[in-house]
Amino acid sequence: MLNLNGLSLSCEYQPFVCPHTQRIHGYEALARFYLEQGQAVAPNLIFEQLHQASEQLAAVEFQAKAFQLKHAPQAQRLFVNLDPHAVDGAHTQKLLDLLSQHPQLTVEIIENTCVSDAELANRLFHQFKAANIQVALDDIGAPHSMLSIDLMNVDYLKFDRYWLKLIDAPHGIALLGALIEFGKRTGKQCILEGIETEAQLQLARELNIDLVQGFLFKPWFIRPEQSEKLIC
Repeated sequence: MLNLNGLSLSCEYQPFVCPHTQRIHGYEALARFYLEQGQAVAPNLIFEQLHQASEQLAAVEFQAKAFQLKHAPQAQRLFVNLDPHAVDGAHTQKLLDLLSQHPQLTVEIIENTCVSDAELANRLFHQFKAANIQVALDDIGAPHSMLSIDLMNVDYLKFDRYWLKLIDAPHGIALLGALIEFGKRTGKQCILEGIETEAQLQLARELNIDLVQGFLFKPWFIRPEQSEKLIC
């Protein structure tokens, strides 16, 4: 078990890029954690531990989002990930009030194969839409995901990097193309994650993807100089 009180919190902003013009459309904020000596700790390890203590999870998620909004690149759309378990019940309104302060915000909701998790994500989705906060459905096509959130009403469709493994699989690319066409016809922006090579970027162009994200654009990643002590 990690001593969470000994950690510091920061974040990283990764750009969403138009594959055709290579202009930046916005940034996704990702939480980052560090030991006292400065070594990075994988965020998934932190959140796996926090899932054992719902109040701590809610406190860390709120602190992380407040930090991400405070240090976000100016005049750019900001995307933030949301763990549905961190805002269930009494914590929902507090986070809604915080997120509503940002003028160009999209909340990314991640789906899970657990039905109860999907139902919780669906409830949050409708609460964010009621608060006029845009919503993206994240990790579409990842091995652990399923399409249970109302696809008609999300603003963005984010396709997992898993699709890039299907470049040589005609049926896989056909399915991805059909989902992108659905997005186009219903006024949604489509984002493809995991772009690491020029060949993958060219594939995104051919598929008429609106935006891409990945380590090909690592020189454009932004990290705030500041960090703060994790409070949980």
